[in-house]
Amino acid sequence: MSRQVAIKASEGHRAFGKLLKRVYCSDEHLIVERDGFPVAVLMSYQEYEKLTRQQAITAFEQFSRELGQEIKQQSLTEEELLNELRKSRQEIYEARYGQQAG
Repeated sequence: MSRQVAIKASEGHRAFGKLLKRVYCSDEHLIVERDGFPVAVLMSYQEYEKLTRQQAITAFEQFSRELGQEIKQQSLTEEELLNELRKSRQEIYEARYGQQAG
């Protein structure tokens, strides 16, 4: 787990280059505070990617659960679901491009 360290905004202003190197070379997340309140976080890009990837997975899992519940509630067969998906895809294509897909 990443270590969280609070720094003052003024320190971030004075030593930004050093702080960038610090988060790049360590597992620290620097919490930037202004007047004692946290306002931003400085972390490595690798940590950021990991975080956003995990958020995307969580959102997809939630969407999948909700879709599964909706399908079950409507008692759709797999074939009916695929037909609905094809129809929706066609409607989106036509709305976006103004023509039928080939």
